[in-house]
Amino acid sequence: MLSIATRPDVLPLDVIDYLSELNQRMPVQIELGLQTIHQKTSDLINRAHDLVCFDEAVKKLREKNIEVIVHIINGLPFETKDMMIETVKHINKLDVQGIKIHMLHLMEKTKMGHDYKKNPWNLLTLEDYVDVTVDQILWLRKDIIIHRLTGDAPLKMLIAPDWTKRKFVVTNEIDKKLRKIGLFQGDYYEKELHTGNSASAAL
Repeated sequence: MLSIATRPDVLPLDVIDYLSELNQRMPVQIELGLQTIHQKTSDLINRAHDLVCFDEAVKKLREKNIEVIVHIINGLPFETKDMMIETVKHINKLDVQGIKIHMLHLMEKTKMGHDYKKNPWNLLTLEDYVDVTVDQILWLRKDIIIHRLTGDAPLKMLIAPDWTKRKFVVTNEIDKKLRKIGLFQGDYYEKELHTGNSASAAL
C-alpha cells in the first residue's frame, strides 16, 4: 500500500496518470486536505484552494480508480457545530473511501498560534469535540472508513487545547457516547435518506 498526503491543487493530469500507473502495481491511496467546505473559513486559514478544486480532484482520482481519504478539522476559528456537520454532509456526496477527523491544534511558530495568543477566541472543549464528532459519525455514510477520530501535536509546540494531549481519552469518550445513545455510523444519514426528513430532529 502506498499512501500519499497532498493538496488537491497540485494534482495535474500527468501526475494523476502516473499515480494510476502505480495503482496497477500496488494499491494507492491519496489523502486530500479538505478541512472545511466553508469558503470564509478557508480564506481565514489561508487554505488557498476552493471547494470546486477539491471536488474536481476527487473526481479525477476516482476516474482512475484511486482511493481517496479526506482530512477535515473540527474547531476551526468561528465555525459552528452545524458548519462542521455540513462539511461531512458534503463528503457524503463524493466518491471517497475514507476520512480522517482532526481537532484544531494551535501551535507555537505558526501564524494562527500567534493570532490566538494575541487575541484568543473560544475553542472547543473536550465535551464539545465529542458532541460534534459523534454527530458527524452518525451523519457519515456507512461505507466511508473512519481512519482517525483525533490527532496529536508535538507537546513542546502545543499552545491549546490542552485536552488534546489525552488522545485515548478523546477516542474513549466518543465510543462511550455512541454506546450510551445506542447508535452507529450513518444512522442519521440513512434515516434522512429513507424518510427525507431531518434525522437529528427525529431521533
